[in-house]
Amino acid sequence: MFFDFYLFGALLTFFGGALSFYFYGVYSNLFRPEQKLVPSFCRLSNTDCTSIINTKYGRLLGYSNAIIGTFFLFFHTILLVASSVNLIHYFFPFIMSILSITTGVYLIYGLIKLKVKCNICISIHIINIIVFSLQIPRFIR
Repeated sequence: MFFDFYLFGALLTFFGGALSFYFYGVYSNLFRPEQKLVPSFCRLSNTDCTSIINTKYGRLLGYSNAIIGTFFLFFHTILLVASSVNLIHYFFPFIMSILSITTGVYLIYGLIKLKVKCNICISIHIINIIVFSLQIPRFIR
């Protein structure tokens, strides 16, 4: 039963990691914002979103949140898949989710404080909340 939830969570975190990589790629001029694989809702069409990278809310430990998020979400994907096939304990991806939620609160606060509506950021935070929620039933039983 939890196998499907964890794989679905892995799919979501992979998608979130891809969005985070897209965000970093546009900011770094690796590619243009108009990418066909990116849903139109998440496309970066203005500089508001990428401008937050240069603020104190756009960096953790001196690195762009987008690049940290890319690695974090892809690693979280691996942990969710490994947990779904019982290679690791389900506690490890849950800890990753707790980290993503707590960090997300700070980052959402930054978006509000800067008055920036970044659809890609909001989408990734929603993904993190969903993945966290999918893991809770395993701890409640």
